[in-house]
Amino acid sequence: MYGEPDWLSLTLSELLEKACDFSEKAYSGSMSSYAFLMRAMERTRPGSTLGAEIVDVLDKVRKTNDDLASLKNDIVKIMSSRECTK
Repeated sequence: MYGEPDWLSLTLSELLEKACDFSEKAYSGSMSSYAFLMRAMERTRPGSTLGAEIVDVLDKVRKTNDDLASLKNDIVKIMSSRECTK
């Protein structure tokens, strides 16, 4: 588990860097989930109920990946904005 830092000792830039790091880890974990689900899908019978359930979950993971990528991009934009560098 992640040890909570002394938030008051971190600068704005450091807080944003931590947020970016965690968004990257979340994206990486989500991509791993996607890869394992794809392999599971390959091992299910075509047209099976299980296969349909896996496809539904894969769609959710795809959407989550898109959201996480967008989140990371938004954090990077904030980090590079003038307000952050003041």
